[in-house]
Amino acid sequence: MKLLDVLILVPLLWGALHGYRKGLLIEIIGIAGLVVAMILGFKFLGLGMEILTPHVSAGVARRILPYVGFSAIFFPTVFLLNQFGYKIRRSLRYSILGTFDSFAGAMVGVFTWVFGISVFFWLVNTIGVKIPAHRTEDTWLYPLVVPIAPSVITKALSIMPEGTDLIREWKRDYIDDENASLLNRITH
Repeated sequence: MKLLDVLILVPLLWGALHGYRKGLLIEIIGIAGLVVAMILGFKFLGLGMEILTPHVSAGVARRILPYVGFSAIFFPTVFLLNQFGYKIRRSLRYSILGTFDSFAGAMVGVFTWVFGISVFFWLVNTIGVKIPAHRTEDTWLYPLVVPIAPSVITKALSIMPEGTDLIREWKRDYIDDENASLLNRITH
């Protein structure tokens, strides 16, 4: 096992432990919360910007408001959905389903970190940073983890083409040309 495998394995073990503690229900609600929050964030981005625009200068509005408007919708949505999940989890914890929920949560926790690490390597590769071959050869986890995010995203985009249209519309309306080229490299 090489250093790169250890650097991948540590977050995976932490994800398993954290997922076990949280349970499947909270993990699923957390993932669903991220998806719902992203959809709502993009959907109501224009409204958030319209509300905030009169209170800031034009330069700030063009550069920062898309992020602030998105964040104003995204973070409260994630928080509220997670609080809802924790209330349900408390009632489930002491039943027979509580044990299953914990073990399944560990598996989902590992997958969440596999996906996150894969996204990290994908973004690093997209911006042109190459990991030296001597670091990646003979690794066990690296070749298993790297293709996960591109595969999942490709399948998700084929299932939900409306989501890609929404992202393209958001990029066209709210992101200037410099940031749009970076975002295009990331999303394509």
